Amino acid sequence: MRYIARRPCSFGGKKYLIGEDVPADDVLDGKRQVALGTLAAVQDDKTSAMLISLGEEQVSLAPEELQRIFDILQAKSEDAVALLQEEACENVCGVIAVCDSRRAVKSAANRSKGENENADGTAGEGEKEEAGEA
Repeated sequence: MRYIARRPCSFGGKKYLIGEDVPADDVLDGKRQVALGTLAAVQDDKTSAMLISLGEEQVSLAPEELQRIFDILQAKSEDAVALLQEEACENVCGVIAVCDSRRAVKSAANRSKGENENADGTAGEGEKEEAGEA
């Protein structure tokens, strides 16, 4: 794991500017620095994932998932709804539900996200409200 400076900062006596790599060995509490917005965490995999903040939740997306998100966002409304009905990744549906302002696409993303949550054995928000758990 390595970090990228999102703000000018200093770790281990070294100053880092925005966009510079910060070695993990120099950072004492990486999770806290990421939560404060000082650093962004980057995995050292060959196919590095991108972290996206959705409110208070952080979602990790692989490059293929990110490509599918942009394909859906750029598609016509009817095509985007069809792509979302085929989508199996909950993270992709969650990002689309937050980012896309088209009503049909947003509702299809929320439906797909709910179906994926139900397939995992957890109840969606609507079902929790109906059951009185919310």
